[in-house]
Amino acid sequence: MKSTRDSIGKSLLPLFLAVLLPLELAAETYHIDSAAGDDLAAGNSIDTAWRTLKKVNATTFMPGDRILFKAGGAWSGQLHPKGSGNLDKPIMIDRYGEGPRPIIAGQGATELPGRAAVYLYNQEYFEIANLEITNYLEGDSGAKCGIYVLAEDFGAVHHIHLRNLFVHDVNGNLKTKYNGGVFLEVVGSKKKTWFDDLLIEGCHIRDVDRTGISNQSEWRFRSLEDDGNWVPNKHVVIRNNIVERAGQNGLIVRCTDSPLIEHNLFKDNGGKGTGNAMFTYNCDNALVQFNESYGTKFAPGQIDGAGFDSDYQCKNSVFQYNYSHDNDHGFILVCCQGRTTDFNDGTVVRYNISQNDGGNVFRISGKVTNTSIYNNVLYQGPKRETRVIWHKEWDDAWPDGTAYFNNIFYNLGSGGYDFGISKDNRFESNIFYGNHPDSEPEDPHKLTSDPLLVAPGEGKVGRDSLAGYQLKKGSPAIDSGQKISDMPPVDFWGNPLHRSRVPDRGAFEYEVEQ
Repeated sequence: MKSTRDSIGKSLLPLFLAVLLPLELAAETYHIDSAAGDDLAAGNSIDTAWRTLKKVNATTFMPGDRILFKAGGAWSGQLHPKGSGNLDKPIMIDRYGEGPRPIIAGQGATELPGRAAVYLYNQEYFEIANLEITNYLEGDSGAKCGIYVLAEDFGAVHHIHLRNLFVHDVNGNLKTKYNGGVFLEVVGSKKKTWFDDLLIEGCHIRDVDRTGISNQSEWRFRSLEDDGNWVPNKHVVIRNNIVERAGQNGLIVRCTDSPLIEHNLFKDNGGKGTGNAMFTYNCDNALVQFNESYGTKFAPGQIDGAGFDSDYQCKNSVFQYNYSHDNDHGFILVCCQGRTTDFNDGTVVRYNISQNDGGNVFRISGKVTNTSIYNNVLYQGPKRETRVIWHKEWDDAWPDGTAYFNNIFYNLGSGGYDFGISKDNRFESNIFYGNHPDSEPEDPHKLTSDPLLVAPGEGKVGRDSLAGYQLKKGSPAIDSGQKISDMPPVDFWGNPLHRSRVPDRGAFEYEVEQ
């Protein structure tokens, strides 16, 4: 028979556990109202909203807490809430009510940590959404940001999500890439540190200096054969953003393993100095797809102004299904300085469309090895002088092992080809249509007949305007390409590629009736 003590013990156990469980406090929702709030109020309801950023910044928030700014409200200064979330309960900064996004105006943020309108330091599991963010100070050229996330000797910084933000008017320093709209940085040397689960999605970045979205890490030094102290960020996704009128570069992704960069629009960047619209640097296995880039600026004396760039210290970057048009200095740059430890190896450029890009459509520069360029369509209209391909020296190094397969070079302009003393260039099953300069490369299965594109040169803004680059029935490009071992599953428009068949030339796979 059970003792009375046993029975009492078991009956009290739930009460004992109930006392312990509240140690993990329930999440709170805090409201901030710039017009009617009161910092002396509780903050945990619309009727008891706080008023100022000072109150928010003085609070250490707990996992699952929500910090909600009233729609239509405006705050000046820096937003720097304290605390971190956890795996199941991130801290969320968002809006409440109807109306325009709440505005956080840094106004230079000159005397505050981070020189940013929104700042996180060694914090993780944060989601920030639906805010308008500026950081403008008349006459100030100091390095500053709209959003700055800094990690120092921390280890893995988990789950930083930035969504549906409008970041604009940040007049930063044009002499350094480490400032602009959104900047994430890893510093320190005592503990390996990196971002894990970084999402930047649905944001609009406009009129910022110098860079729209970028990151950097002190844990970045390596060679092709030895990763050294390279500690890459992981699970990085940058998608569905618009970056326009960044002073120089629209997007820079550094020191990252397998970043996914897709469905972004880069528009009219580089107006204040040399810069490609976007580039990957010191990355492995970057996937850059379904993006559009146009209007990138280039001025005499500058060196960059292309829509895309696979920069040095990169391995196995893939650029596919992108649309590049009307950029002043080309579609894509693949480059690497000639220093001993530098490299750019295994870049793949496939199933993209370039229309009326200026300068050099393809620029392959310096110590670049094993680049594959296949099934792209490059259109140059009449009277244009754009050089189609330029292989060039950088620091006494030349490209080695560049392959061009199954491309359509639709060249109605006068631009030619320059390979310098680059080595092991291979051309197989390309179409060269239009004008034929003396520098046009040899190709054992070259075609020069009309590829019968539906309406070449009629692309507008938007990837959905490119049906004119599909093939007509009877095109010589159909079933005449070279088989390639690492073909993707679909073409530019999502039509399946049949590995059992010879692929078409160009970016469209024509479905032949059986």
